[in-house]
Amino acid sequence: MKHSVNRHVLVILMLLVGATHGQSGEVNTPFVRGGQFKDLILPMPIINGLESEGIWGNENVIPRDKDNGIEDNEWCYWGGNPIKGKDGNYHIAICRWPESTGHMGWFESEVAHCVSDNPFGPYQITKTIVKKAHNPEVLKLPDGVFALHTMNNHVYTSERMPGPWKRIGRMSMDSRGFTPSNRMGSNLTSEYRPDGSIVLMLKNGYIAISNTGILGPYKMMSIHNYSRATGYPEDPVIWRSRHQYHCVYNHAQDRRSAYMRSLDGVHWKNEYGLPYDASTTFYTDGTKNTWYKFERPKVVQDDLGRATHLSLAIMDVAKGADKGNDNHSSKNMVMSLVTEKAISIVGDSPITKGTKSIVLRIEAEKGFFPKKDLDIDSLRFGSDSVVNHGGGCTAKSTQVVGKDLFVTFTGQHGLTHLDFDFKLIGKTKNGDLVFGYALLPGKSTTAASLIALPITIKDVNGKKVLESVIENCGLEESKAQSVFVYEYNSKGRQMIKEVQLSPITPYQKTHVAVVLDDPASDENEYEVVAPGTVHEYWRMVNHIDPSVDFVGTWQNNPEADDNCFMNSEKVSETFGDSVMFTFHGTRARAYGRLGRQMGTFEVFVDGAHLETIRCNYAPNTHIKLFQTPLLAQGKHQLALKKVQADFNGPVAIDSFSYESVHNRE
Repeated sequence: MKHSVNRHVLVILMLLVGATHGQSGEVNTPFVRGGQFKDLILPMPIINGLESEGIWGNENVIPRDKDNGIEDNEWCYWGGNPIKGKDGNYHIAICRWPESTGHMGWFESEVAHCVSDNPFGPYQITKTIVKKAHNPEVLKLPDGVFALHTMNNHVYTSERMPGPWKRIGRMSMDSRGFTPSNRMGSNLTSEYRPDGSIVLMLKNGYIAISNTGILGPYKMMSIHNYSRATGYPEDPVIWRSRHQYHCVYNHAQDRRSAYMRSLDGVHWKNEYGLPYDASTTFYTDGTKNTWYKFERPKVVQDDLGRATHLSLAIMDVAKGADKGNDNHSSKNMVMSLVTEKAISIVGDSPITKGTKSIVLRIEAEKGFFPKKDLDIDSLRFGSDSVVNHGGGCTAKSTQVVGKDLFVTFTGQHGLTHLDFDFKLIGKTKNGDLVFGYALLPGKSTTAASLIALPITIKDVNGKKVLESVIENCGLEESKAQSVFVYEYNSKGRQMIKEVQLSPITPYQKTHVAVVLDDPASDENEYEVVAPGTVHEYWRMVNHIDPSVDFVGTWQNNPEADDNCFMNSEKVSETFGDSVMFTFHGTRARAYGRLGRQMGTFEVFVDGAHLETIRCNYAPNTHIKLFQTPLLAQGKHQLALKKVQADFNGPVAIDSFSYESVHNRE
């Protein structure tokens, strides 16, 4: 039957307080300083001098400070998150393998312990702590015990970072129909939630939660959280600071990084811009290293969870060029970050499109006194969609209360339906970058958050019945409300049922069942939507819709499977063939096929070239190939053009979707 595991991409719920819509910058609007995560990266201090002799690396990474992070000529080092131990030192459970085996020697890698008296290094190796393992990450448990999880879900615990480490088992997961198997994958990252449960992000950005400890079982909660599945997205790191979760990850094939944030750790807001790239590795004396490969991002956190340092695995050449017994290798590198300021909005009144004045409290901290240090005229405050591009409210007046500074902002704050907080960008009188995030009144880190498990359609007494399960993955009881079941058929989208839900307590669920009257239900698509949620703004569009224009030699794919939207897709093998989707809204997505032999698209939004995306990846259909940045509400065009590149196979499109405030009507 149709409606296999990928049908869940249409099952979307999230309980949020509604927000009025504002205008964001256009896709080609430049960022201001502080508008991208990479702007937070500071010059690296030079520990024991820059060196050129006796170290590996091509000319682009020499001279460098080999005492930053961990490196030597005998081993390849890869990843690991620096943790401040009970002894006050910084420890890394670092992955390594002999340099003589080249980069592909990672298949036989081990995890070693190294230590330094500061986050940068030099780190000294003390011992091997796991004889064969890869991609380690350490999570400090509430009782102070350290938990180390590695590739293939193995978990080790220790009272101290140097060890001894004891294997306690393997994490388990219940995919609950979201994916074909319960396999957790190789690149896991984890963080605690306020109630002590653990949110786990898989390599592909899928989210699972355990409220029964580090081993799980973890229950799948959300999928397809990345802005696109093209370019081999992987290596996420997740951390929680103050009211929100952050995630940085890579598109490995494209050598690009990406950033997103979340209020509940389950539903994510993608932000355009780069967390890091080849321009971000430089020293306090101005010397710059241009590394080829950046992977395995991790962060050092302070007592409030704020990221203070970024740790990366880096290489001077492509992985395949490091053959072993040569001049190439990999290392761990640590860079300091501008730390976000502790800020909060004064008052409980909801902020709407008509709000004219907002009072912001900027807290004093050790080494930072806002009244004395801030350049008040430089401050911009509001939705990140406008502040990141130089817009937002400006300071009208200030008041000192104790050591803190209360700033009244007026102007266009740019509130959008995606915002759960507002961003502050500015500088000090010395020119240092200042930024922070303030939770919007009415938003809560513990609020109820509803999801729906994948839809199934069953034959019951001769009738077709749609079934789904609504679950509360938030930390508070939900309110009684309605959810709506929609059907996509040859006439478009139609609402076929309103279902009343009683309040649902955290981690509990309720069942939804709807009898389908359409005799063609096997050929239709279905979704469940809760009113007042951000997901309600999205609507799917089949590739045969008049808003979709294919140019060139596109053909219907006779091998399209039932995971494709409405059972069909278009394919092309001709360079220069294109497809354009015209929509009225704020964002759009293109869905299609990934595969080992698939090709490459150039992406354009409103005629402006954005980037190149590669569809060459693990085989899958009806996958989010690309999602546009947030745009101003209005008419826009998303276009994809097949081009010649490293991957020159066919390309496929089965549908689009778009986000609009009018989709709620």
